[in-house]
Amino acid sequence: MKSTFFYIAVFCLLSACYSCQDNAVAAFPANSKDFMPVGSYAFKTGDGWGYAITVDNKIFIKQSIIPCIAGEKSFASQADAEKVADLVLTKIKKHQKPSIFKSDLEKLGIAE
Repeated sequence: MKSTFFYIAVFCLLSACYSCQDNAVAAFPANSKDFMPVGSYAFKTGDGWGYAITVDNKIFIKQSIIPCIAGEKSFASQADAEKVADLVLTKIKKHQKPSIFKSDLEKLGIAE
């Protein structure tokens, strides 16, 4: 009986400590029990740049070409890849599909 109480107490303590961690970017609001850290990074491709979206420190989306345009063309610059990655993160945080449309690229100033 005492060991069961001990394990429950340790579990509660660890849960409380974990919930107090500061995650700068989250997929869901901080008061949600489904809280998971999300992030992004740009990476170099053979002829340009791409981006990756991570959820819980695992790759969720890896985009090495510009979405929704004809052909297989990478982003011209790291900044362009990061702009689109930021838009995808914003959509994820708003519980929207992370789809990118041609109009999104135009608004971000990314030309074909």
